[in-house]
Amino acid sequence: MSALTRRAPCQNLTMSPTHLLRLIALAAIWGGSYAFLHVVAPVYGGVGTMWLRIGIAAIAMLAYAAITRAELGLVKWWKHYLFIGLMNSVIPFSLISFAMVTLPTGYGALLNALSPFFGAIFTVWLLKEKMTLPRVVGLLLGFAGVAMIVNLGPIAVTPALLIAALACVLATASYGYASVFLKMHAKGAPNLGVVTYSLVLPALLLTPFVAPTIDWGTPSATVLWSLIALGVVCSGIAYLLYFQLIADVGPTKAISVTFLIPVFGVSWGALFFGDRLSAGMLAGSALIFIGMALVLGIFTPRARVK
Repeated sequence: MSALTRRAPCQNLTMSPTHLLRLIALAAIWGGSYAFLHVVAPVYGGVGTMWLRIGIAAIAMLAYAAITRAELGLVKWWKHYLFIGLMNSVIPFSLISFAMVTLPTGYGALLNALSPFFGAIFTVWLLKEKMTLPRVVGLLLGFAGVAMIVNLGPIAVTPALLIAALACVLATASYGYASVFLKMHAKGAPNLGVVTYSLVLPALLLTPFVAPTIDWGTPSATVLWSLIALGVVCSGIAYLLYFQLIADVGPTKAISVTFLIPVFGVSWGALFFGDRLSAGMLAGSALIFIGMALVLGIFTPRARVK
């Protein structure tokens, strides 16, 4: 497994067709995760689902590393792995689970779309990467597209709602900072090591607190398969794609995958559950694709060679 490559902070990282395909695949995987969450979360709860999800992913990644005899760099990088796991999984998953008790699903999706903004802010601030006008416009178009897809309506503003919204915003900030921390401080760590132990260490840390609270019972085959898909595909494989994208194209471009997740979420819902696709969803998806193209530099003209 390739190592996370060292690059100058301000270097313009280009988006190749291969990177674009990985980004789309990642969005498709994470967009489909909502269907599995819909099956698993009512059985194990938000925190229980989070712990089982990262635990299954951790076991799968350890098994893969053992089969491939990959060097994971635990002794050298364990502090970084633990911090990335806390910032990219435990803290945001827990905050979002808390928020979604009060916050309507559409508002949760919209606030989650703030992740690229925080990724961009931390990238400009800490990595000194230039924030161009097309990229800013792309971020705004992507956010507007998500708002159109989730079709927000009026909502009564209460203290509980504001606290839930703040929890969601803090979760997206955690995602944004984790992506930049990975780029800044774990440049030489093996990608598989980052993925594996950013799952293993938090799972072990949470076990004494979460495991006793779960009503194990006898889950159905549908619940079990959905849980396995959440862990192996939507966490393990997805993180392999995501962390490598951060290394290859930078945090701002990699975390912009958040804009595409609602597009695939509604697409899978229409394909497998018969959900209706509205004109607003289609228009919002178009805005997201235009915004993503600007963020990824697809519409940015290349400088002439003199």
